[in-house]
Amino acid sequence: MSRSEATTNGTEVIDQLDDCDQFEDASSSFAPESLKDSDGSGESQMKLMAKALEYMLNNRYYEAEAFLKPQSDESCYCCAGYGTILFLQAMISLERECIDQANSVLTKAVSLCNEARRKQTMLDSISGMMFGRQLNDYTFDELQAEILYAECNMLLSLLTFFQDESLTSFIKAGLKIRSCYGTYKQLYAWVCTCEQEGVDIEPNFAAGVRLGIGCFNLIISLLPGRVLKLLEFVGFSGDRLLGLQELTRGARTYTFRAPMCSAFLLFYHTVVSVMLGVGDIDVDVAEGLLLMQMEHYPKSVLFLYFRGRVELLKGSVDNALAAFTEALEMQEQWKQIHHLCWWELKWCHCFKGEWKIASSYADKLYNQSRWSKATFLYQKAAFLLMLRDNGPSSSSSQAAQTGDVAPGVSHDDITEMMKAVPPLKQRIAGKSIPVEKFAVAKSERYINGCRLPLCGMEMIYAWNGFNLLARNKELLSSMLLSVWAELPLIEEGKDDNPCYDDDWCVVNLLMGVCMRGLERYDEAERCFLNIVDRAPQLQYDSYLAPAANLELGLLCLDMQRLDEAESYLEKTKLNYKGYHLESRIHFRVHSGLCRVAQMKASST
Repeated sequence: MSRSEATTNGTEVIDQLDDCDQFEDASSSFAPESLKDSDGSGESQMKLMAKALEYMLNNRYYEAEAFLKPQSDESCYCCAGYGTILFLQAMISLERECIDQANSVLTKAVSLCNEARRKQTMLDSISGMMFGRQLNDYTFDELQAEILYAECNMLLSLLTFFQDESLTSFIKAGLKIRSCYGTYKQLYAWVCTCEQEGVDIEPNFAAGVRLGIGCFNLIISLLPGRVLKLLEFVGFSGDRLLGLQELTRGARTYTFRAPMCSAFLLFYHTVVSVMLGVGDIDVDVAEGLLLMQMEHYPKSVLFLYFRGRVELLKGSVDNALAAFTEALEMQEQWKQIHHLCWWELKWCHCFKGEWKIASSYADKLYNQSRWSKATFLYQKAAFLLMLRDNGPSSSSSQAAQTGDVAPGVSHDDITEMMKAVPPLKQRIAGKSIPVEKFAVAKSERYINGCRLPLCGMEMIYAWNGFNLLARNKELLSSMLLSVWAELPLIEEGKDDNPCYDDDWCVVNLLMGVCMRGLERYDEAERCFLNIVDRAPQLQYDSYLAPAANLELGLLCLDMQRLDEAESYLEKTKLNYKGYHLESRIHFRVHSGLCRVAQMKASST
């Protein structure tokens, strides 16, 4: 359905549409019967938000926008909901027009919510600081305005990182986020007091508090120790168990925020936990949450995506492919959602060793997504390089790169792709993207004549994909055979290869993670120790030494050698700085140290 055809109860959207990338502006003349009949009360406005969310979860995005836009200039509920939709569009597209439009609507929403909030006297502020905020006599609208105000300010702060890269803007955004967190802490303290005293709380308000406090605690708890200490110094704190608990309680309610609580929990269990190596991945919990939501939204792109992620956690790559493909075919309104499906389909085909297909999805992303063209183009080239039968060795003078990598793809084609990667490097929130810096360094190595052995598998490692591959022993064993086949090629050209030590260590790292996934722990340990021993000879891939120490720590953790695990992880954290993929490795170190502490605590 096109946006201009979006209808509810036979009412057409006929307003002039504005272009914004592949998103279009919802009609202001759209007036469904339920909107016409709204009496303007907080309860009826809340129902509009719930209805719009239902449209969103059923892939009817244009109708969700059109449902909220007519009253977005007057109602803090409709404006907050409409602003949230525009925020999602902006984050998916990264188009300046979309970011500016979302910023404008969310700024209006913050103003409307602030007008609806109860005004605090000096005495109220002092009393709140001493005894906590008391909200017992707040009206329905005043309570909801507090939650919406915090939510909209949070989204507005996040937009700032993409809209204005000045230091002043970052500081302002950080202060706003801290203010939002403070609001959630106060509201949560009041909710807990009410529960202890047996006082009833409006369900949607309570669910909103649980969503906010749960997200904050869960996100902050995942950050590396040095970042966490800084955040704690300025007033933040993170309790992973509290975050999971409150999000779970929110997901079990019959409120319009329940699906959002479920979605965040699913994102944590199926995406974040895998990427960061968190040890408490619970597939059964994730599957239970998913089934609960899919009973209500069986065709939702969002939950079909999570179904694919759950299948990957179960080791069912073919079932995951089917789920992501179904999600891809389910809607055409927001084209950028296809990019998320292509991203996952690409990795599924990598896991199966279908590098040509994986490369085609990387090419789609490169041509159509704005997120990280340098990464997508490097991945396209790296996956194609996995197809070479007997790639050229490097020489100190020039690369002996001749012939075809695959049918229709020459080494000259790959070289042109690699040359195009460095100019594509970008900055987001004032910072270079770490994985882009890694891709640029690798592409420059290839241009200068290095062979880049198993560079497609190396990208799987960079995204922690071996955590998923370990759940399918057949595919992992096949991957290990490819690694073994590379070793003779490395040795064959060692005399003329200035990158020999780096290449040899890359192959040993990949062999080690395959061995660890197959529970061949002794062989895995030898691979990682070999890298540590050869670390002084590394010239380019300085990440390999800390990665080997990280893997040794996680390996010892698997074998219950907790003191050794802690030693290796601490060494990784303290002894290495300024290498590629550093932030990713530090996240995994932090997760590993948390697991060590939990296992030591449970054994005493």
